[in-house]
Amino acid sequence: MGGRIDDQDNMEQENKMRIEDGIIRQLTEQGYKELNMNVDSMAMYYRMNPAGMEIILILRAISGGEISPEEYKRITGKIKDFFYDKGFSDIHLLGIILTAVPERARFLYYEQDDHFIVDLWNRRLIVYENRSPFFSSLVPVLEDIIHDEEYSTGLSQAEYTGRRGQNGHIKIVSLINSIIIAVNILIYILFHYTGIFGETIDAIKKGALFWYYVKEDREYYRLITSMFLHSDFGHLLNNMMVLFFVGDNLERAAGKIKYLLIYFGSGIIAGISSIGYNMIRKSEIMSIGASGAIFGIVGAMVYILLVNKGRLEDISSRQIILFAVFSLYGGIINVNVDNVAHIGGFIGGIILAIILYRKHKRTGLKKREEY
Repeated sequence: MGGRIDDQDNMEQENKMRIEDGIIRQLTEQGYKELNMNVDSMAMYYRMNPAGMEIILILRAISGGEISPEEYKRITGKIKDFFYDKGFSDIHLLGIILTAVPERARFLYYEQDDHFIVDLWNRRLIVYENRSPFFSSLVPVLEDIIHDEEYSTGLSQAEYTGRRGQNGHIKIVSLINSIIIAVNILIYILFHYTGIFGETIDAIKKGALFWYYVKEDREYYRLITSMFLHSDFGHLLNNMMVLFFVGDNLERAAGKIKYLLIYFGSGIIAGISSIGYNMIRKSEIMSIGASGAIFGIVGAMVYILLVNKGRLEDISSRQIILFAVFSLYGGIINVNVDNVAHIGGFIGGIILAIILYRKHKRTGLKKREEY
């Protein structure tokens, strides 16, 4: 029964004009001419107007990995050089990338030219916040085609399941977050199992957060080293599991540099909050762990999710807020948890996200998104 339904869906898809064909037809009607590239996955159209030469490159990158960013940039560079050699000086290029995996296709973006991503999976147009206004008139035209059910995505059933996975989503593991997790695990192994730094307890004390050493001995490095130390495997595992889930999402939403700034900034704010509180109380408690920075990541995600109206990729504001509430509650009932660091990190993450994160501007139909 299921096979018959799939066959029927495929036949309906084949009988419809593809989104790509609809775009090409609109470009042709607007006076764009095709320049044959002899490449199956690419089509190029150009039009001369008083403002200069307009070039539109249509790239079909279903999985997002058919072409590398370097190859894509090299091809667009050669296209522009071709027109420069013909005597045109004012050249504007737009890349329209049709894909089922926008998470990957977005890596083809570079700042010198304009790029639109047609997310075939969700039938939406993704444009970039810092795009030039030159091709703005094409935005509503593309959106009308993408959202018109009379046009098919051109994706086969195999491409739906094979390219995206059974749940329709491919998750790209974020580089910086993965490195931070790997460093935490490596340091844990070195401190607990090798003896390179001496006895585990003594070694941890040398990097743990203690207000007296920071204030009186000016050992400010402890604000950083304490973030990479964990008391036992359970402590490490809990922190890394949360970091893998939340940090991965934040890095994709904010970008690598901003993610680093939020992570370490929140960790430092959490550390300052902890030592300030313990200094006032004259407490001799030493603190270790990445949880202050992780709560900063959670706080940043709460803000970003709220800004983006409650959902971002595979995480919702309800999920992250419930996680934050339960985590804070768990810390309150556990006397061994540095709740001040958690709260400080959480607030610090929100503040840093407000400073660093810029809401993706949205115009036109609600299904269009901007990076």
